[in-house]
Amino acid sequence: MTLLVHAAALDVTLAGSVIAVPAADRLRHARSLTERGHWVHADRIEGSYRGQAGVGLDEVHELAGLPDVRLDVHLMVDDLESDLAALPERGIGRVTLQCDGRDDVVDLVRRSRRQAPEVWLAVHDEPLALARLREADADGLLVLLTPPGQPGQLADLDRLRLVESARGRGWPAGVDGGVTDEGLERISAAGARYAVAGRALAGAAS
Repeated sequence: MTLLVHAAALDVTLAGSVIAVPAADRLRHARSLTERGHWVHADRIEGSYRGQAGVGLDEVHELAGLPDVRLDVHLMVDDLESDLAALPERGIGRVTLQCDGRDDVVDLVRRSRRQAPEVWLAVHDEPLALARLREADADGLLVLLTPPGQPGQLADLDRLRLVESARGRGWPAGVDGGVTDEGLERISAAGARYAVAGRALAGAAS
C-alpha cells in the first residue's frame, strides 16, 4: 500500500516537506502537493538547529503566493522573533514553532497569530510539552520523531506517547521526521491526524 492510499484510509492528512527536493523544484513540488489536497511544509532551519539547509525566507514568500496553498512554516531557528517579523502577512495557514527550551512561548504564539490563523508548537526533547501547549493557548502539537534539522534519521516511534497524551487531552497532534508507509499504522493509532513526509511523499506527489 502506498503512503498516499494508506494515509487516506487512516484519515491522516499529509504534508509534503519541500526540502526533500532540490531548491529549483520546490515551487513545482508545492503546486503538485496543493493540487492533491496536501499541506506544504516549509522548514526554516538556522543556527543551532542547522544540520541541513532549510527553506529561505524568499522561498517562503514565493510559496505563500501560490493559489490555494495550505502552507505550514516550521521555524527551527534560534531567533524566532526575527523570523516571525520577516514572514509574509498573507498566505500562511500555520506557523509551527520549535519551542524546546524556550520560556517565552506564550508571547511567541501571540505574535505568530499575526502571520497565520493556526499556531502549533513543535517539540523533540520537551518533557513539559503538554503544559506549555495549554499555557500558550496553541492550536496543536507537532511531535518530532527525529532530531530537528537532522537529515537521514529513522523515526523513533516510541515518541508517539506524546501524541497519545495530547490527544487524550483533546488537542490536535501531528508528527514529523522519518514518516514512511511502514510506520503510518502506529502513527494513526496514537491519534496523529497530520503527518509530515519528505522523500516518502516527494516521488508520489510529483
